[in-house]
Amino acid sequence: MTGPETAAGVRPAERLGWGRALATVVRMDLRQRLRTRSWYVLLGAWFVVIGLVTWAAFASYNVLSGMEGIGGGAGRFVFEAVVGFVLGFGLLVAPAVSASGISGDRAGGTLAVVQVTLLTPAQLLVGKWLASWAVALAFLLVALPYVVVSLVAGGLDLGGLVVLGVMVAVELGVVCALGTTLSAVASRTLFAVVTTYLLVALSSLGTVVAFALAAPLTHATVPANIPEWSTAADLLEAGPVRCYGRLQPVPALDTRSTYWLLAANPFVVVSDAVPTPEAVPFDPGDEDTWAPDGVMTSISFGVRHLQRPPEMGVPCAHGEPADAGREEAWQGTPVWPLGLGLQLAVVAGLFAWARQRLVAPATRLPRGTRVA
Repeated sequence: MTGPETAAGVRPAERLGWGRALATVVRMDLRQRLRTRSWYVLLGAWFVVIGLVTWAAFASYNVLSGMEGIGGGAGRFVFEAVVGFVLGFGLLVAPAVSASGISGDRAGGTLAVVQVTLLTPAQLLVGKWLASWAVALAFLLVALPYVVVSLVAGGLDLGGLVVLGVMVAVELGVVCALGTTLSAVASRTLFAVVTTYLLVALSSLGTVVAFALAAPLTHATVPANIPEWSTAADLLEAGPVRCYGRLQPVPALDTRSTYWLLAANPFVVVSDAVPTPEAVPFDPGDEDTWAPDGVMTSISFGVRHLQRPPEMGVPCAHGEPADAGREEAWQGTPVWPLGLGLQLAVVAGLFAWARQRLVAPATRLPRGTRVA
């Protein structure tokens, strides 16, 4: 045998092309996953659950409309509720469908058989990831009929809808990539699944906890005096008409140095990537000029709000009346590129480690590992 060879004794020229290799791995993995009826029963139950969530969102919107005279279409409110629920449930399902892909084959003694084929470790990893991602996306596809319902209800812009759907799919892909790489790194399926869930919890709940713990460290004071409002409407619209009295230090939080802790949160990444909908100028005499923000829009506005200078949260900072127009025009800086970049950096590091673990023949195996 002449020419350069890989560690498994296969010349590079004999390797499969990426297209054929990925198609083979994805097809075999999906056949193994979907050969039982349990997945179809689960998807049917998921369809019913999403229907209940959609009904609850419409009911909530109707209650708000009756109490506050809300106008506009209910589509965006309902759509964001459905997509937010799909994202949250997807973060629970994706680790389960991905973290057992390779470690399960290792435990069953079939991984070694695949490793001595014409597949490269990278092709095996990517193929397993695509298969698990396809299964996770099925839960998003099942929700499409309810997306159509929200479209019929009105109040949705097509561009924002597409971006929101794409970003949910991307986040599911990131979680599946974490699970797939950890299933290659870990020698036990349980360890891979638990570690994936811990990473998901760290990014979704841990970032919120870290931000809350860091909040007292952002304590600041702003010199301000006493605001005066002419009417109750000024309190909600234009702000104080004048400021009087001595300037006193007023406590405030300067979260400009800590808001980035929330960047890697999947809900923040998805919400912040969606273009902000055009806000209709509020007219107190026309109820149709105001509608409630959906859950995803509220998250995006909240993260952008944390980037404001502390003076913007104090009515009479430095003795000047608050400029309501400046607050409404505040856009902030998008944080989703930073968050998605951090997620992809973690995935890239785990991918390099996982690829090294799949190189055959292995120079060292954990005790008790089944080869074939």
